[in-house]
Amino acid sequence: MPRRHQPQPGRMERARRPHRGHARPCRYRVDARERSMTSPPTGSLIGTPVRRREDLRFVTGRGCYTDDLWPKGMLHGLVVRSLRAHARGLSVDASEARTMFGVHLVLTGRDLEAAGLAHVPVDLPPPGATFETWQARPQPVLAIEEVRYVGDPLAFIVAESMGAAKDAAEALIIDMEPCEPLPNLSAGAPDFSYEEGDATAVKALMAAARRIVELDIPVHRVDALPLEPRGCLGHFQDDTFTLHVSTQRVQILQRSLADRIFRVPRERMRVVAPDTGGGFGQKNGVYPEYVLCLEAARRLSRPVKWIPERSEAISSGCHARDNHFHLAAALDDEGRILAIEATRRMNLGAYASSRSMVPVQNGLTHLTGVYPVSQAHVRVDGVFTSTAPTCSYRGAGRPENVYACERLVDVVARNCGKDPIAWRRANCLSSKQQPLTSPLGTTFDGHDFHGLLEAALARLDYDHFRARRRTSASSGWLRGFGVALFAEDLHGSNEPIPARFEWSGERLELVVGTGSAGHGHETTFLQMTAERLGLPMERLGFVQSDTARMSEGVGTAASWSTTLAGSSVHLATAAAIEKALAIAGELLEVSRTDVEFVDGLFRVVGTDRCLRWDDIFAHAPDFTAGAAFAGTGHNVTASCHACEIEVEKETGTARLLTYAIAQNSGVVINPMIFIGQLHGGMAQGVGQVLMEQIVYDEADGQLLSGSLNDYALPRATDLPYIATDIQPSRALDNPLGVKGVGEAAATGSPAAVANAIIDALAPLGILHLDPPFTSEKLWRAIRNHRTL
Repeated sequence: MPRRHQPQPGRMERARRPHRGHARPCRYRVDARERSMTSPPTGSLIGTPVRRREDLRFVTGRGCYTDDLWPKGMLHGLVVRSLRAHARGLSVDASEARTMFGVHLVLTGRDLEAAGLAHVPVDLPPPGATFETWQARPQPVLAIEEVRYVGDPLAFIVAESMGAAKDAAEALIIDMEPCEPLPNLSAGAPDFSYEEGDATAVKALMAAARRIVELDIPVHRVDALPLEPRGCLGHFQDDTFTLHVSTQRVQILQRSLADRIFRVPRERMRVVAPDTGGGFGQKNGVYPEYVLCLEAARRLSRPVKWIPERSEAISSGCHARDNHFHLAAALDDEGRILAIEATRRMNLGAYASSRSMVPVQNGLTHLTGVYPVSQAHVRVDGVFTSTAPTCSYRGAGRPENVYACERLVDVVARNCGKDPIAWRRANCLSSKQQPLTSPLGTTFDGHDFHGLLEAALARLDYDHFRARRRTSASSGWLRGFGVALFAEDLHGSNEPIPARFEWSGERLELVVGTGSAGHGHETTFLQMTAERLGLPMERLGFVQSDTARMSEGVGTAASWSTTLAGSSVHLATAAAIEKALAIAGELLEVSRTDVEFVDGLFRVVGTDRCLRWDDIFAHAPDFTAGAAFAGTGHNVTASCHACEIEVEKETGTARLLTYAIAQNSGVVINPMIFIGQLHGGMAQGVGQVLMEQIVYDEADGQLLSGSLNDYALPRATDLPYIATDIQPSRALDNPLGVKGVGEAAATGSPAAVANAIIDALAPLGILHLDPPFTSEKLWRAIRNHRTL
């Protein structure tokens, strides 16, 4: 699309001039208000914005990603993919390709079926179902008889070079019988349905309601588009598999590959993630290419690498969102919401996977928002279509449900003749109404939603918004203000994520069961370690994402890393100190109870006799100590996002002027990383609602947005200064008192921006519009209004 590579009129000029009105210039920093969010003790590292120590190697090109690995004898893998959206009677003749120069192996679906590797198993059924009651549609590693979407893998070619593999692909003879595709949600019948809430109670309240407001809300399909595409390198040596792969969850991959696919002991399936350039949920779980590279490496006894080009990554990776909500709200005389009836249709894509099931059940409790809704009933339909499979993407179900709820709130308020912000002030849960469990299951206790709302409004000087709106109107711009007030019900994990310290002879290494993909775990966890052990960070090492070093844990997902793994690190430091105290007592020839640990020294109480950590390690060169926090990491956080937008009447150009986030948090370990998570999530949410969209042709199911020429992403010049107001309240479910924040801003920002867009258009009588809000769509909406 032209907007991806051709700046909109005035874009570069706006980047050079000061922001209009009250907005502060765009900059990235931790200001005094953000720095005081935790009030750390003097000299404490906890609560200090320590610079990320891993960034230097990334920005200077010294990171090591999957494609940087070139082992001796490595071969190149190429996946041949379907160009049709739906076909049956597939036949792949690879006889000529197998004889071509440089080609070592060509695999087809029939080959893998004979080897017992036909499908990628589905580990998670839909809510309320079992594998006995639900007929899963797992993805074939390579298509066998039927092709179900453009990008479906048909054959795998392994050759000395990528050029030789591409030549062999031209020699394949592929036959199939085209079928009618099902490219969208409206075409397919549900594969499964499940319900939550009390349908009878909702029906009664609907019948007695003063008015009923209904709304259809699509949440369109997007792609996570991590900077580094998926990729993998498979080895097979000494009867052991090794997979180097760009992922956040090596432990989960190891279990699926060893237990469900290759059926080998886990110690014979090593999974390693080098530096990972973004993930956002898309890279979690097993993909067909991982099986292909490992099987090819086993057959050839040589390393096999698969790295996609960007267009292949877009067509073959999992997409996200793609929901359609129909909502009905029953209102009383004062415009309060009594009950919500909802239907949510979810596009699963062509196949089911464990990745696709998480957004189905995650976040549904958010549909009634942070308001005292008495009853709710939701039916969720999962639909298979002729499109790429869908999966978790930052928020994994929560952004969709929060978007639906907060758009409904704005429509309800306007339908009652009230200002949407005034409606929220009057109707959001007060502290006196808590604790309260919503009709869909979220428990609110001690949340200050009014305080968050007022803090966000104050940061953007909302009291003078109407004056700024008049100024914009005089220049031909429509100005709008939008808010999203919501909570995140973070469910965590039922399995602990261990942490362990090991002395390497030079450094004390921290080994964790998480996997960073830009999260800053190395800095955060070592910052905590240095604080507790009294060691400089330079003396500490960091090991992650290698099942040979840590096979326990569940990796990184769902905003749980600091809550779960961070708590394990905290407990592991206590275990290390306790073990070292016993060693120090032995070396100092005193009782353990006579030794104290103060400021990094093991000191005999009341004397100047002491030992350092180096003395401990010299006596115990194989020193190890570890722990695993047994909590679930389940907590509820709250946020308010607010923003101002201008829309130019003549062109439909939208520009985001100011943005504020008021965030409830627990203890903040590193404010810089904390704020960075908010900034990154907000950018992704803004991109989703203003410009990003995966589009398939309605007639033949062809992917129309399969490259970055056609898929727009937000740039730095699209984003304003992001004001933050952090309101900490210590979490009680973990020893650190932290709460997850990784997905909060991606959850709230789409709704806030959408509400601001509609607020800008409301004076024209435009009260609802489907995203993404591209300049063309806004221009057409304004133009159609003028012609009425």
